[in-house]
Amino acid sequence: MTTVLIDGNSLTYRAYFALPTDLATSSGQVTNAVYGFTSMLVNLLRDHRPDRIAVAFDTAVPTFRHRALESYKAQRDETPALLIDQLALVTQVLDVLGIRRIALDGFEADDVIATLATRAADEGDHVIVVTGDRDAYQLVADPLVQVLYNKRGVSDYVLYDEAGILERTGVTPDRYVDYAALRGDPSDNLPGVPGVGEKTAAKLVNAYGDAAGVLAHAAEQTPKLAENLIAGADRVRSNVELMRLVRDAPVECSPEDLAFGRNVDGAAVRRLFDFLEFRGMFDRFAQILDLGTGATTTDAPESTGRPTDVVVPADAAGLVDALDRLRPAPSRVIAGDWGADGELLAVVVGAAVGDGPMPVVVVRSVLLTEPAARAALRSRLTDGPVAGHGVQELLRWLIGIGIDGVDLRFDTMLAAYLLDPARSDYTVGDVVSHLLGRTLPERSAQGQFDLEDPAAQVDSFDDSAAEVAVVSELVEPLEERLADQGMLDLLRNIEVPLVGVLARMEHVGVGVDVAALKALGADLTRRANDLATSIQSHAGRAFNVNSTKQLREVLFDELGLTPQKKTKTGYSTDAATLEKLRGAHPIVADLLAYREVEKLRSTYAEGLLAEVRDDGRIHATFNQTVARTGRLSSDRPNLHNIPVRTDEGRAFRRVFVPRPGTELLVADYNQVELRCIAHLSGDPGLIEAFARGDDIHTATAARVFGVPADVVTHAQRARAKMVSYGLAYGMEAYGLSQRLGVDVAEARGILDAYFEAFPSVHSYMEATVAEARSRGYTETLFGRRRPIPELASSNARLRAAGERQAMNAGIQGLAADIFKIALIRLDDRLQSDGLASTLILQVHDEVLLEVPPGERDDVATLTHDVMVGAADLSVPLEVNLAFGQNWADAKG
Repeated sequence: MTTVLIDGNSLTYRAYFALPTDLATSSGQVTNAVYGFTSMLVNLLRDHRPDRIAVAFDTAVPTFRHRALESYKAQRDETPALLIDQLALVTQVLDVLGIRRIALDGFEADDVIATLATRAADEGDHVIVVTGDRDAYQLVADPLVQVLYNKRGVSDYVLYDEAGILERTGVTPDRYVDYAALRGDPSDNLPGVPGVGEKTAAKLVNAYGDAAGVLAHAAEQTPKLAENLIAGADRVRSNVELMRLVRDAPVECSPEDLAFGRNVDGAAVRRLFDFLEFRGMFDRFAQILDLGTGATTTDAPESTGRPTDVVVPADAAGLVDALDRLRPAPSRVIAGDWGADGELLAVVVGAAVGDGPMPVVVVRSVLLTEPAARAALRSRLTDGPVAGHGVQELLRWLIGIGIDGVDLRFDTMLAAYLLDPARSDYTVGDVVSHLLGRTLPERSAQGQFDLEDPAAQVDSFDDSAAEVAVVSELVEPLEERLADQGMLDLLRNIEVPLVGVLARMEHVGVGVDVAALKALGADLTRRANDLATSIQSHAGRAFNVNSTKQLREVLFDELGLTPQKKTKTGYSTDAATLEKLRGAHPIVADLLAYREVEKLRSTYAEGLLAEVRDDGRIHATFNQTVARTGRLSSDRPNLHNIPVRTDEGRAFRRVFVPRPGTELLVADYNQVELRCIAHLSGDPGLIEAFARGDDIHTATAARVFGVPADVVTHAQRARAKMVSYGLAYGMEAYGLSQRLGVDVAEARGILDAYFEAFPSVHSYMEATVAEARSRGYTETLFGRRRPIPELASSNARLRAAGERQAMNAGIQGLAADIFKIALIRLDDRLQSDGLASTLILQVHDEVLLEVPPGERDDVATLTHDVMVGAADLSVPLEVNLAFGQNWADAKG
């Protein structure tokens, strides 16, 4: 038997200081300590395969050592709050893995470990003590005990047996306490004898047997050493008593109680690691423990094989024949076979027919240059329901070759997202293993197919055919789960219809005035260079303005500015630090301006220019499975981040232009989040203000500050606006204080005044949190769920974050659903009415269309009516419409 005993406090503490505190989840929970501890734990389990395991912790109750010596450990700094927060997460990791954790009031974790090690060794177990505390060396006096000592970091360990302790310290383990008593232990605030270091202590103990023997022969030493030994005799005797670990502490468990690996719930482990966002950690533990896949259901087959009936037609006639075999199927499944360079190699189509092998047709993209082949594929994809997994990119490609109107009815990626919107990976393999408990065969390397060898062609597309097969099997169980959670209509009526809308929008893209963009970039380059020159002039010498090290030297060493905070590499020069130093020296204002201009130049001027295609347009990607609230996001490039807060940022909107012969129509929901708050809370004051068409921020300020609306100041209106929008994101007093630049007490007073003016809003927020805590999730009016496991956390900081998420999830989710419905209906009407106007861009709550002059009035009316009619709320939805020859002009 192998028993492993771990010092939980020691190793968590070391992990915290070994890893950066910017290691955190997307919700802001710092995880450096728990990640380091968990990594150590999985490596330990892998390398030593223990039969029994326990983790010992200290308690807050003083021990007998503290009572014996008031100064014991008194020099230690207070435990960092970020580390305290994570100790609860460490215990959750241990609990979910079925690892016994033990703490005993009045005793240290070392004493618990010493007691358990003694009991286990007495039973003949091989014992490994894992710690960063050298006091454990004394336990190696038992030949069955070894110490796995943490030297530094989270992975630098050395395993000591008796010979190792002798080599490391110069004494055998049974003499370690005497050796340490003479040398002292600064970490426990136990000073030793002055002038006695490790070598001298070892020499004395080996000469005289123990500390008592050394003290008995003190007078025989050199005069100075003799003087120090005699003067420090009481201290040495005290050290011996305090350093000797207790081997018979009243720990109420036996070695048998520490059995490891029994009945571990794989799904619970998966949920916790998903919450902590520990990528790949579950798989590492699954290799050691019998965790299965950690899936939430296991009623599906253990594995999914590859289809055997795969056809790769060589010409259009063969394609027509092959596709005819798919006609009897009630639904078809499509996938794209993409090469390493992102080019589409083939469209793969399959259909389940009876109980036999699934027929799969691989349509090579080169074949689709033939009109007959395109017509055949279009016919099969538009004459009945189609399913797929994340097929938006494929639909965009098909639109590019003239195949639009695919009758998409189910997307397994979107279904998986709705069931668990917190995940970051929705690949087919991930969905199969995580949600349904299946195993997808590993994807082989993409091979080159031989046009003359049909067998080789089939092998080349084997993986894509397997994807089609497994997607066809995923649809039914995912439908059932969505139906059970009341989200099947959400998928069918909102998420799936939106795929085609976004694909068309991506295909069309948005026009860019390249010359204007280049001119803007050149101007920003000139301004950045001017600011860099000014910064160097303030410094009195040339240096690299972008070098943190050189900037640190200039600011703090040469100019003598006061550092604000220290990082591992030195004093910080980040934006928050510079803002605090603004006014201390002219260089600071120029630095802040330089960074803003340089970001605009590099991120937007250069970044956008790199994304302009040969057609003079940017074809961004729009994502449905990124934001947990249901909001759309954008990348390649991220057009949602086009800056609008400064004049320099707004200048970028001028480079987005319509195609010749059209103009841009920008339609923007007016205060949609606030209208959602009014509807969800039912607050009479908000509903009345919106119904009258008041300026909502002025009306809010009037109520909050207790003044007539006509005397509300600009500052009061701005503060009211900040509070209103902050509530939509679950902002509390601290966040408001940061935004308004006031202290927390003043911000709390403003919030209190808001809730007094609109009491139903406060009641709604509290009820939402309570309901989410009870159910484990929030739910929008359209059925969108957002699980919030943070609400059940034992960590107060994490629970508070969960409460903020619960407050904003219903508001943001409802706003997201409304906007998606509007996009779907608007796209449908543009097509069904035979209009030439096109959707080209979505950003937050606004949508851009290219509109020919002859359709101006009709499309404006259509867009307004569709958007205001997207949802029936207790307050009217309002839309701002404007035309212009570029995005900035249309926004006004």
